[in-house]
Amino acid sequence: MIELNYPQLVAEMKRGCRFLAVGAGGLAVDSTVFMALHIQDTPRPVARAVSLLAASVVTWLANRAFTFEASGRSRKAEFGRYGLVALGAQGFNYVLFLSLGAMLPEVHPLPLILVSAAAAAVFSYAGQRFFTFGPAPAQSI
Repeated sequence: MIELNYPQLVAEMKRGCRFLAVGAGGLAVDSTVFMALHIQDTPRPVARAVSLLAASVVTWLANRAFTFEASGRSRKAEFGRYGLVALGAQGFNYVLFLSLGAMLPEVHPLPLILVSAAAAAVFSYAGQRFFTFGPAPAQSI
């Protein structure tokens, strides 16, 4: 079990709050892109795939700038790791959105986006915090 002292706990809480703020911005991008495509009669699965991709790019840039410390990896390596975690989290998000939409076709898609995004956020934070932006291993000579 990981033990945190008070300053570490405070730092982790601040990081979590920044992650949630960035996520709210990503959710705004996701919802806006989805609705822009949805009102043009783009099929829900296509609109959601495009909106998730747009939101993932925005949140990677924002999380890299505001939420997490430098990992010591190159931007390319970090983006690759971010993409793997995002693929898992957003894949879950996407499948949950489509499943809820199939079970509740009368429900407007925006609440479904909110529920599926919230469900994926925990997985996403853990993956980004410890895999993407976790410190790179020290290079031995």
